[in-house]
Amino acid sequence: MLKQLDLTCRFIQIGMLLGGLLNGCMSQPPLPTNLRLPTPRPPVALTQPQPLIDFQTTVSADEHNYQLGAGDEITIEVWGHSELSGKHLVGPDGKITLPLVGPFRMTGLTREQSAQMVTAKLSPYYTNLSTILRVDRYASNRILVLGRVAHPGEVQFGMTAPTLLEAISLAGGFAQANGLESTDSLPFTRCAVFRGRDQVVWVELEPLFTGKDLSLNLKLQRNDIVYIPELEERLVYVLGEVHRPGAYRLTPSMSFMEALAKAGGPTIDAAPDRMNLIRPQDNLNQSLALSQLISPNKKLNVGLQEGDVIYIPTNTIAKINYAVRFLSPFSTILGIYADIESVRADRQQRSLDKKEEQLGAQESAIATEKSAIEQEKAANSGLE
Repeated sequence: MLKQLDLTCRFIQIGMLLGGLLNGCMSQPPLPTNLRLPTPRPPVALTQPQPLIDFQTTVSADEHNYQLGAGDEITIEVWGHSELSGKHLVGPDGKITLPLVGPFRMTGLTREQSAQMVTAKLSPYYTNLSTILRVDRYASNRILVLGRVAHPGEVQFGMTAPTLLEAISLAGGFAQANGLESTDSLPFTRCAVFRGRDQVVWVELEPLFTGKDLSLNLKLQRNDIVYIPELEERLVYVLGEVHRPGAYRLTPSMSFMEALAKAGGPTIDAAPDRMNLIRPQDNLNQSLALSQLISPNKKLNVGLQEGDVIYIPTNTIAKINYAVRFLSPFSTILGIYADIESVRADRQQRSLDKKEEQLGAQESAIATEKSAIEQEKAANSGLE
């Protein structure tokens, strides 16, 4: 009777323990106190139209008339005076040197203006001069394209200054950054155009490359600098009970399910129907269920933003499931306890049987020894 009562009390205690664990699983667990949320990067401001207009007003109105610059190779022909004719290279100081005249500046002048300058410099020594000037190599029309392009460096062009798209194309186009293809990195790509010492404008390249806003295709000038910075990674974070927790690069239109798949999916100890999507910048902590996300309703496949945190909590009943997953579905806790008690009884019975065998062996040894003593006494009495 006492044994049955003790068995019943233990069964009730086990039932109360399981009930408490199940109630804990049904409630929403608090987030870990040591979970550090990332600080999202402030969004990049889109290119405004007024800075573009102000930047374009500095483009020379006489852009079709080429102006000489340092590095240009020219030929001067003075009719009837072969000693004054010949090839010249405009030096870094912007000057060339003629006989009798010496050095004088040529940069910033068109071909016609340069020919007139040569005639004016020679007129004190010659009369009725006819001078023409030909540009053999246009070397001063150059811009610098730096940063994330295939061939960064100096880009030279002819008489007509290139547009922003043409300059990037002459530099070989975008280079791959951080393992992303150009199409993947385009939404995060922008460039800066520097002109002189005090002018700069930032241009978003996605609307330009996709044809949404062709006003961003700036007309460049010589000595402009186009800088395309390296692609900064935009990250989302998958933490908790997943196979590969960590930070993952946010690609265009990445969804909740894609990020979860990159992290290897929930582990066996996860609670996939109580997942959390945390968006610090919006003070959002939304609970999501995996069963809903994999349903045919595609609207539930939530799109992610930079800095989002996906947290998969632990299923608190996982340890119990692990302990009983190999048992028969028809087994009960009471049956398990009865089996344990039966094992204990068998162990005690075997101990008693062993002791009985030991006592029997001792009694047999004593009887044998007693018989040997009696035989020895009988032998001694016969000798007497």
